[in-house]
Amino acid sequence: MEKLEGRISKLGKKIKIEKIKASSGKTDLIDIIPFELLLTISLNGNAISTISCSPASLIELTVGYLVNNGYIENYSDIELLKICRHDMNKIISSNDLTSKIEVSAAIGKDKTRYLDSLKFISSECGSIDDFIFKKGLKKIKSNLTVASDVVLTLNRETLNQQRYKKEFGGLHSAALFNKDGNLLNLEEDIGRHNCIDKIAGFMLIKRLSPEDKIIFTTGRLGIDVIYKICRMQIPIMVTNSSVTFSAAALAKKINLTVIGYARSGRFNIYSWPRRVLK
Repeated sequence: MEKLEGRISKLGKKIKIEKIKASSGKTDLIDIIPFELLLTISLNGNAISTISCSPASLIELTVGYLVNNGYIENYSDIELLKICRHDMNKIISSNDLTSKIEVSAAIGKDKTRYLDSLKFISSECGSIDDFIFKKGLKKIKSNLTVASDVVLTLNRETLNQQRYKKEFGGLHSAALFNKDGNLLNLEEDIGRHNCIDKIAGFMLIKRLSPEDKIIFTTGRLGIDVIYKICRMQIPIMVTNSSVTFSAAALAKKINLTVIGYARSGRFNIYSWPRRVLK
């Protein structure tokens, strides 16, 4: 399966705007803003989801989404993957905002059902333990340790390697690193969840083992992202932004090291600090 990145010249689209400044009044300008694609994923003839995303790495996004959300167990379950609108450059240059990917996979009948959406966990509707049991989450088994100096380089390295955010902004990114802080892959998208799914798809397609990997992401870490990371079995998750309480609580239960506010020479460890060498 071919990675689509090479066929895409830009993830943004030009638009006429009026810029207003208190000092100089109105100016007519041409701006470039992020392009948004509505991607429908069909599994064995059933449309299971329409995702608002950036039109890059759509194969990786689809594979990661299907595995991370439990529709399929492994990349090897996929028998056929077909992009119905394969020319992304034409989509960007037109007003067609939709595309579709059809997937055929050898899976059990129970896997074709719609998954329950993630629910907010409070004292009235359940506990973290209930959530783990119902979702069948596996605890992360990894002996990975990483030096704090490596963690401190991840934000800078990710920002330096971002291609499209520098050009027109409005994008999140997620980056895959090894334990030495070497960048293995970086994905950009309008959705922070999409970035994680694209990284997952990349790892599955490349058959990369997760136990010695680190993911760095921009944007808040919520319980929904932690759920995806658990499915991926990545031992260390880092963000340059905040971490919710529920995310930290779930991370502790599944043995995931979660690090927040990793920027400007500092970071906070919210769970499983034993993997970070001071």
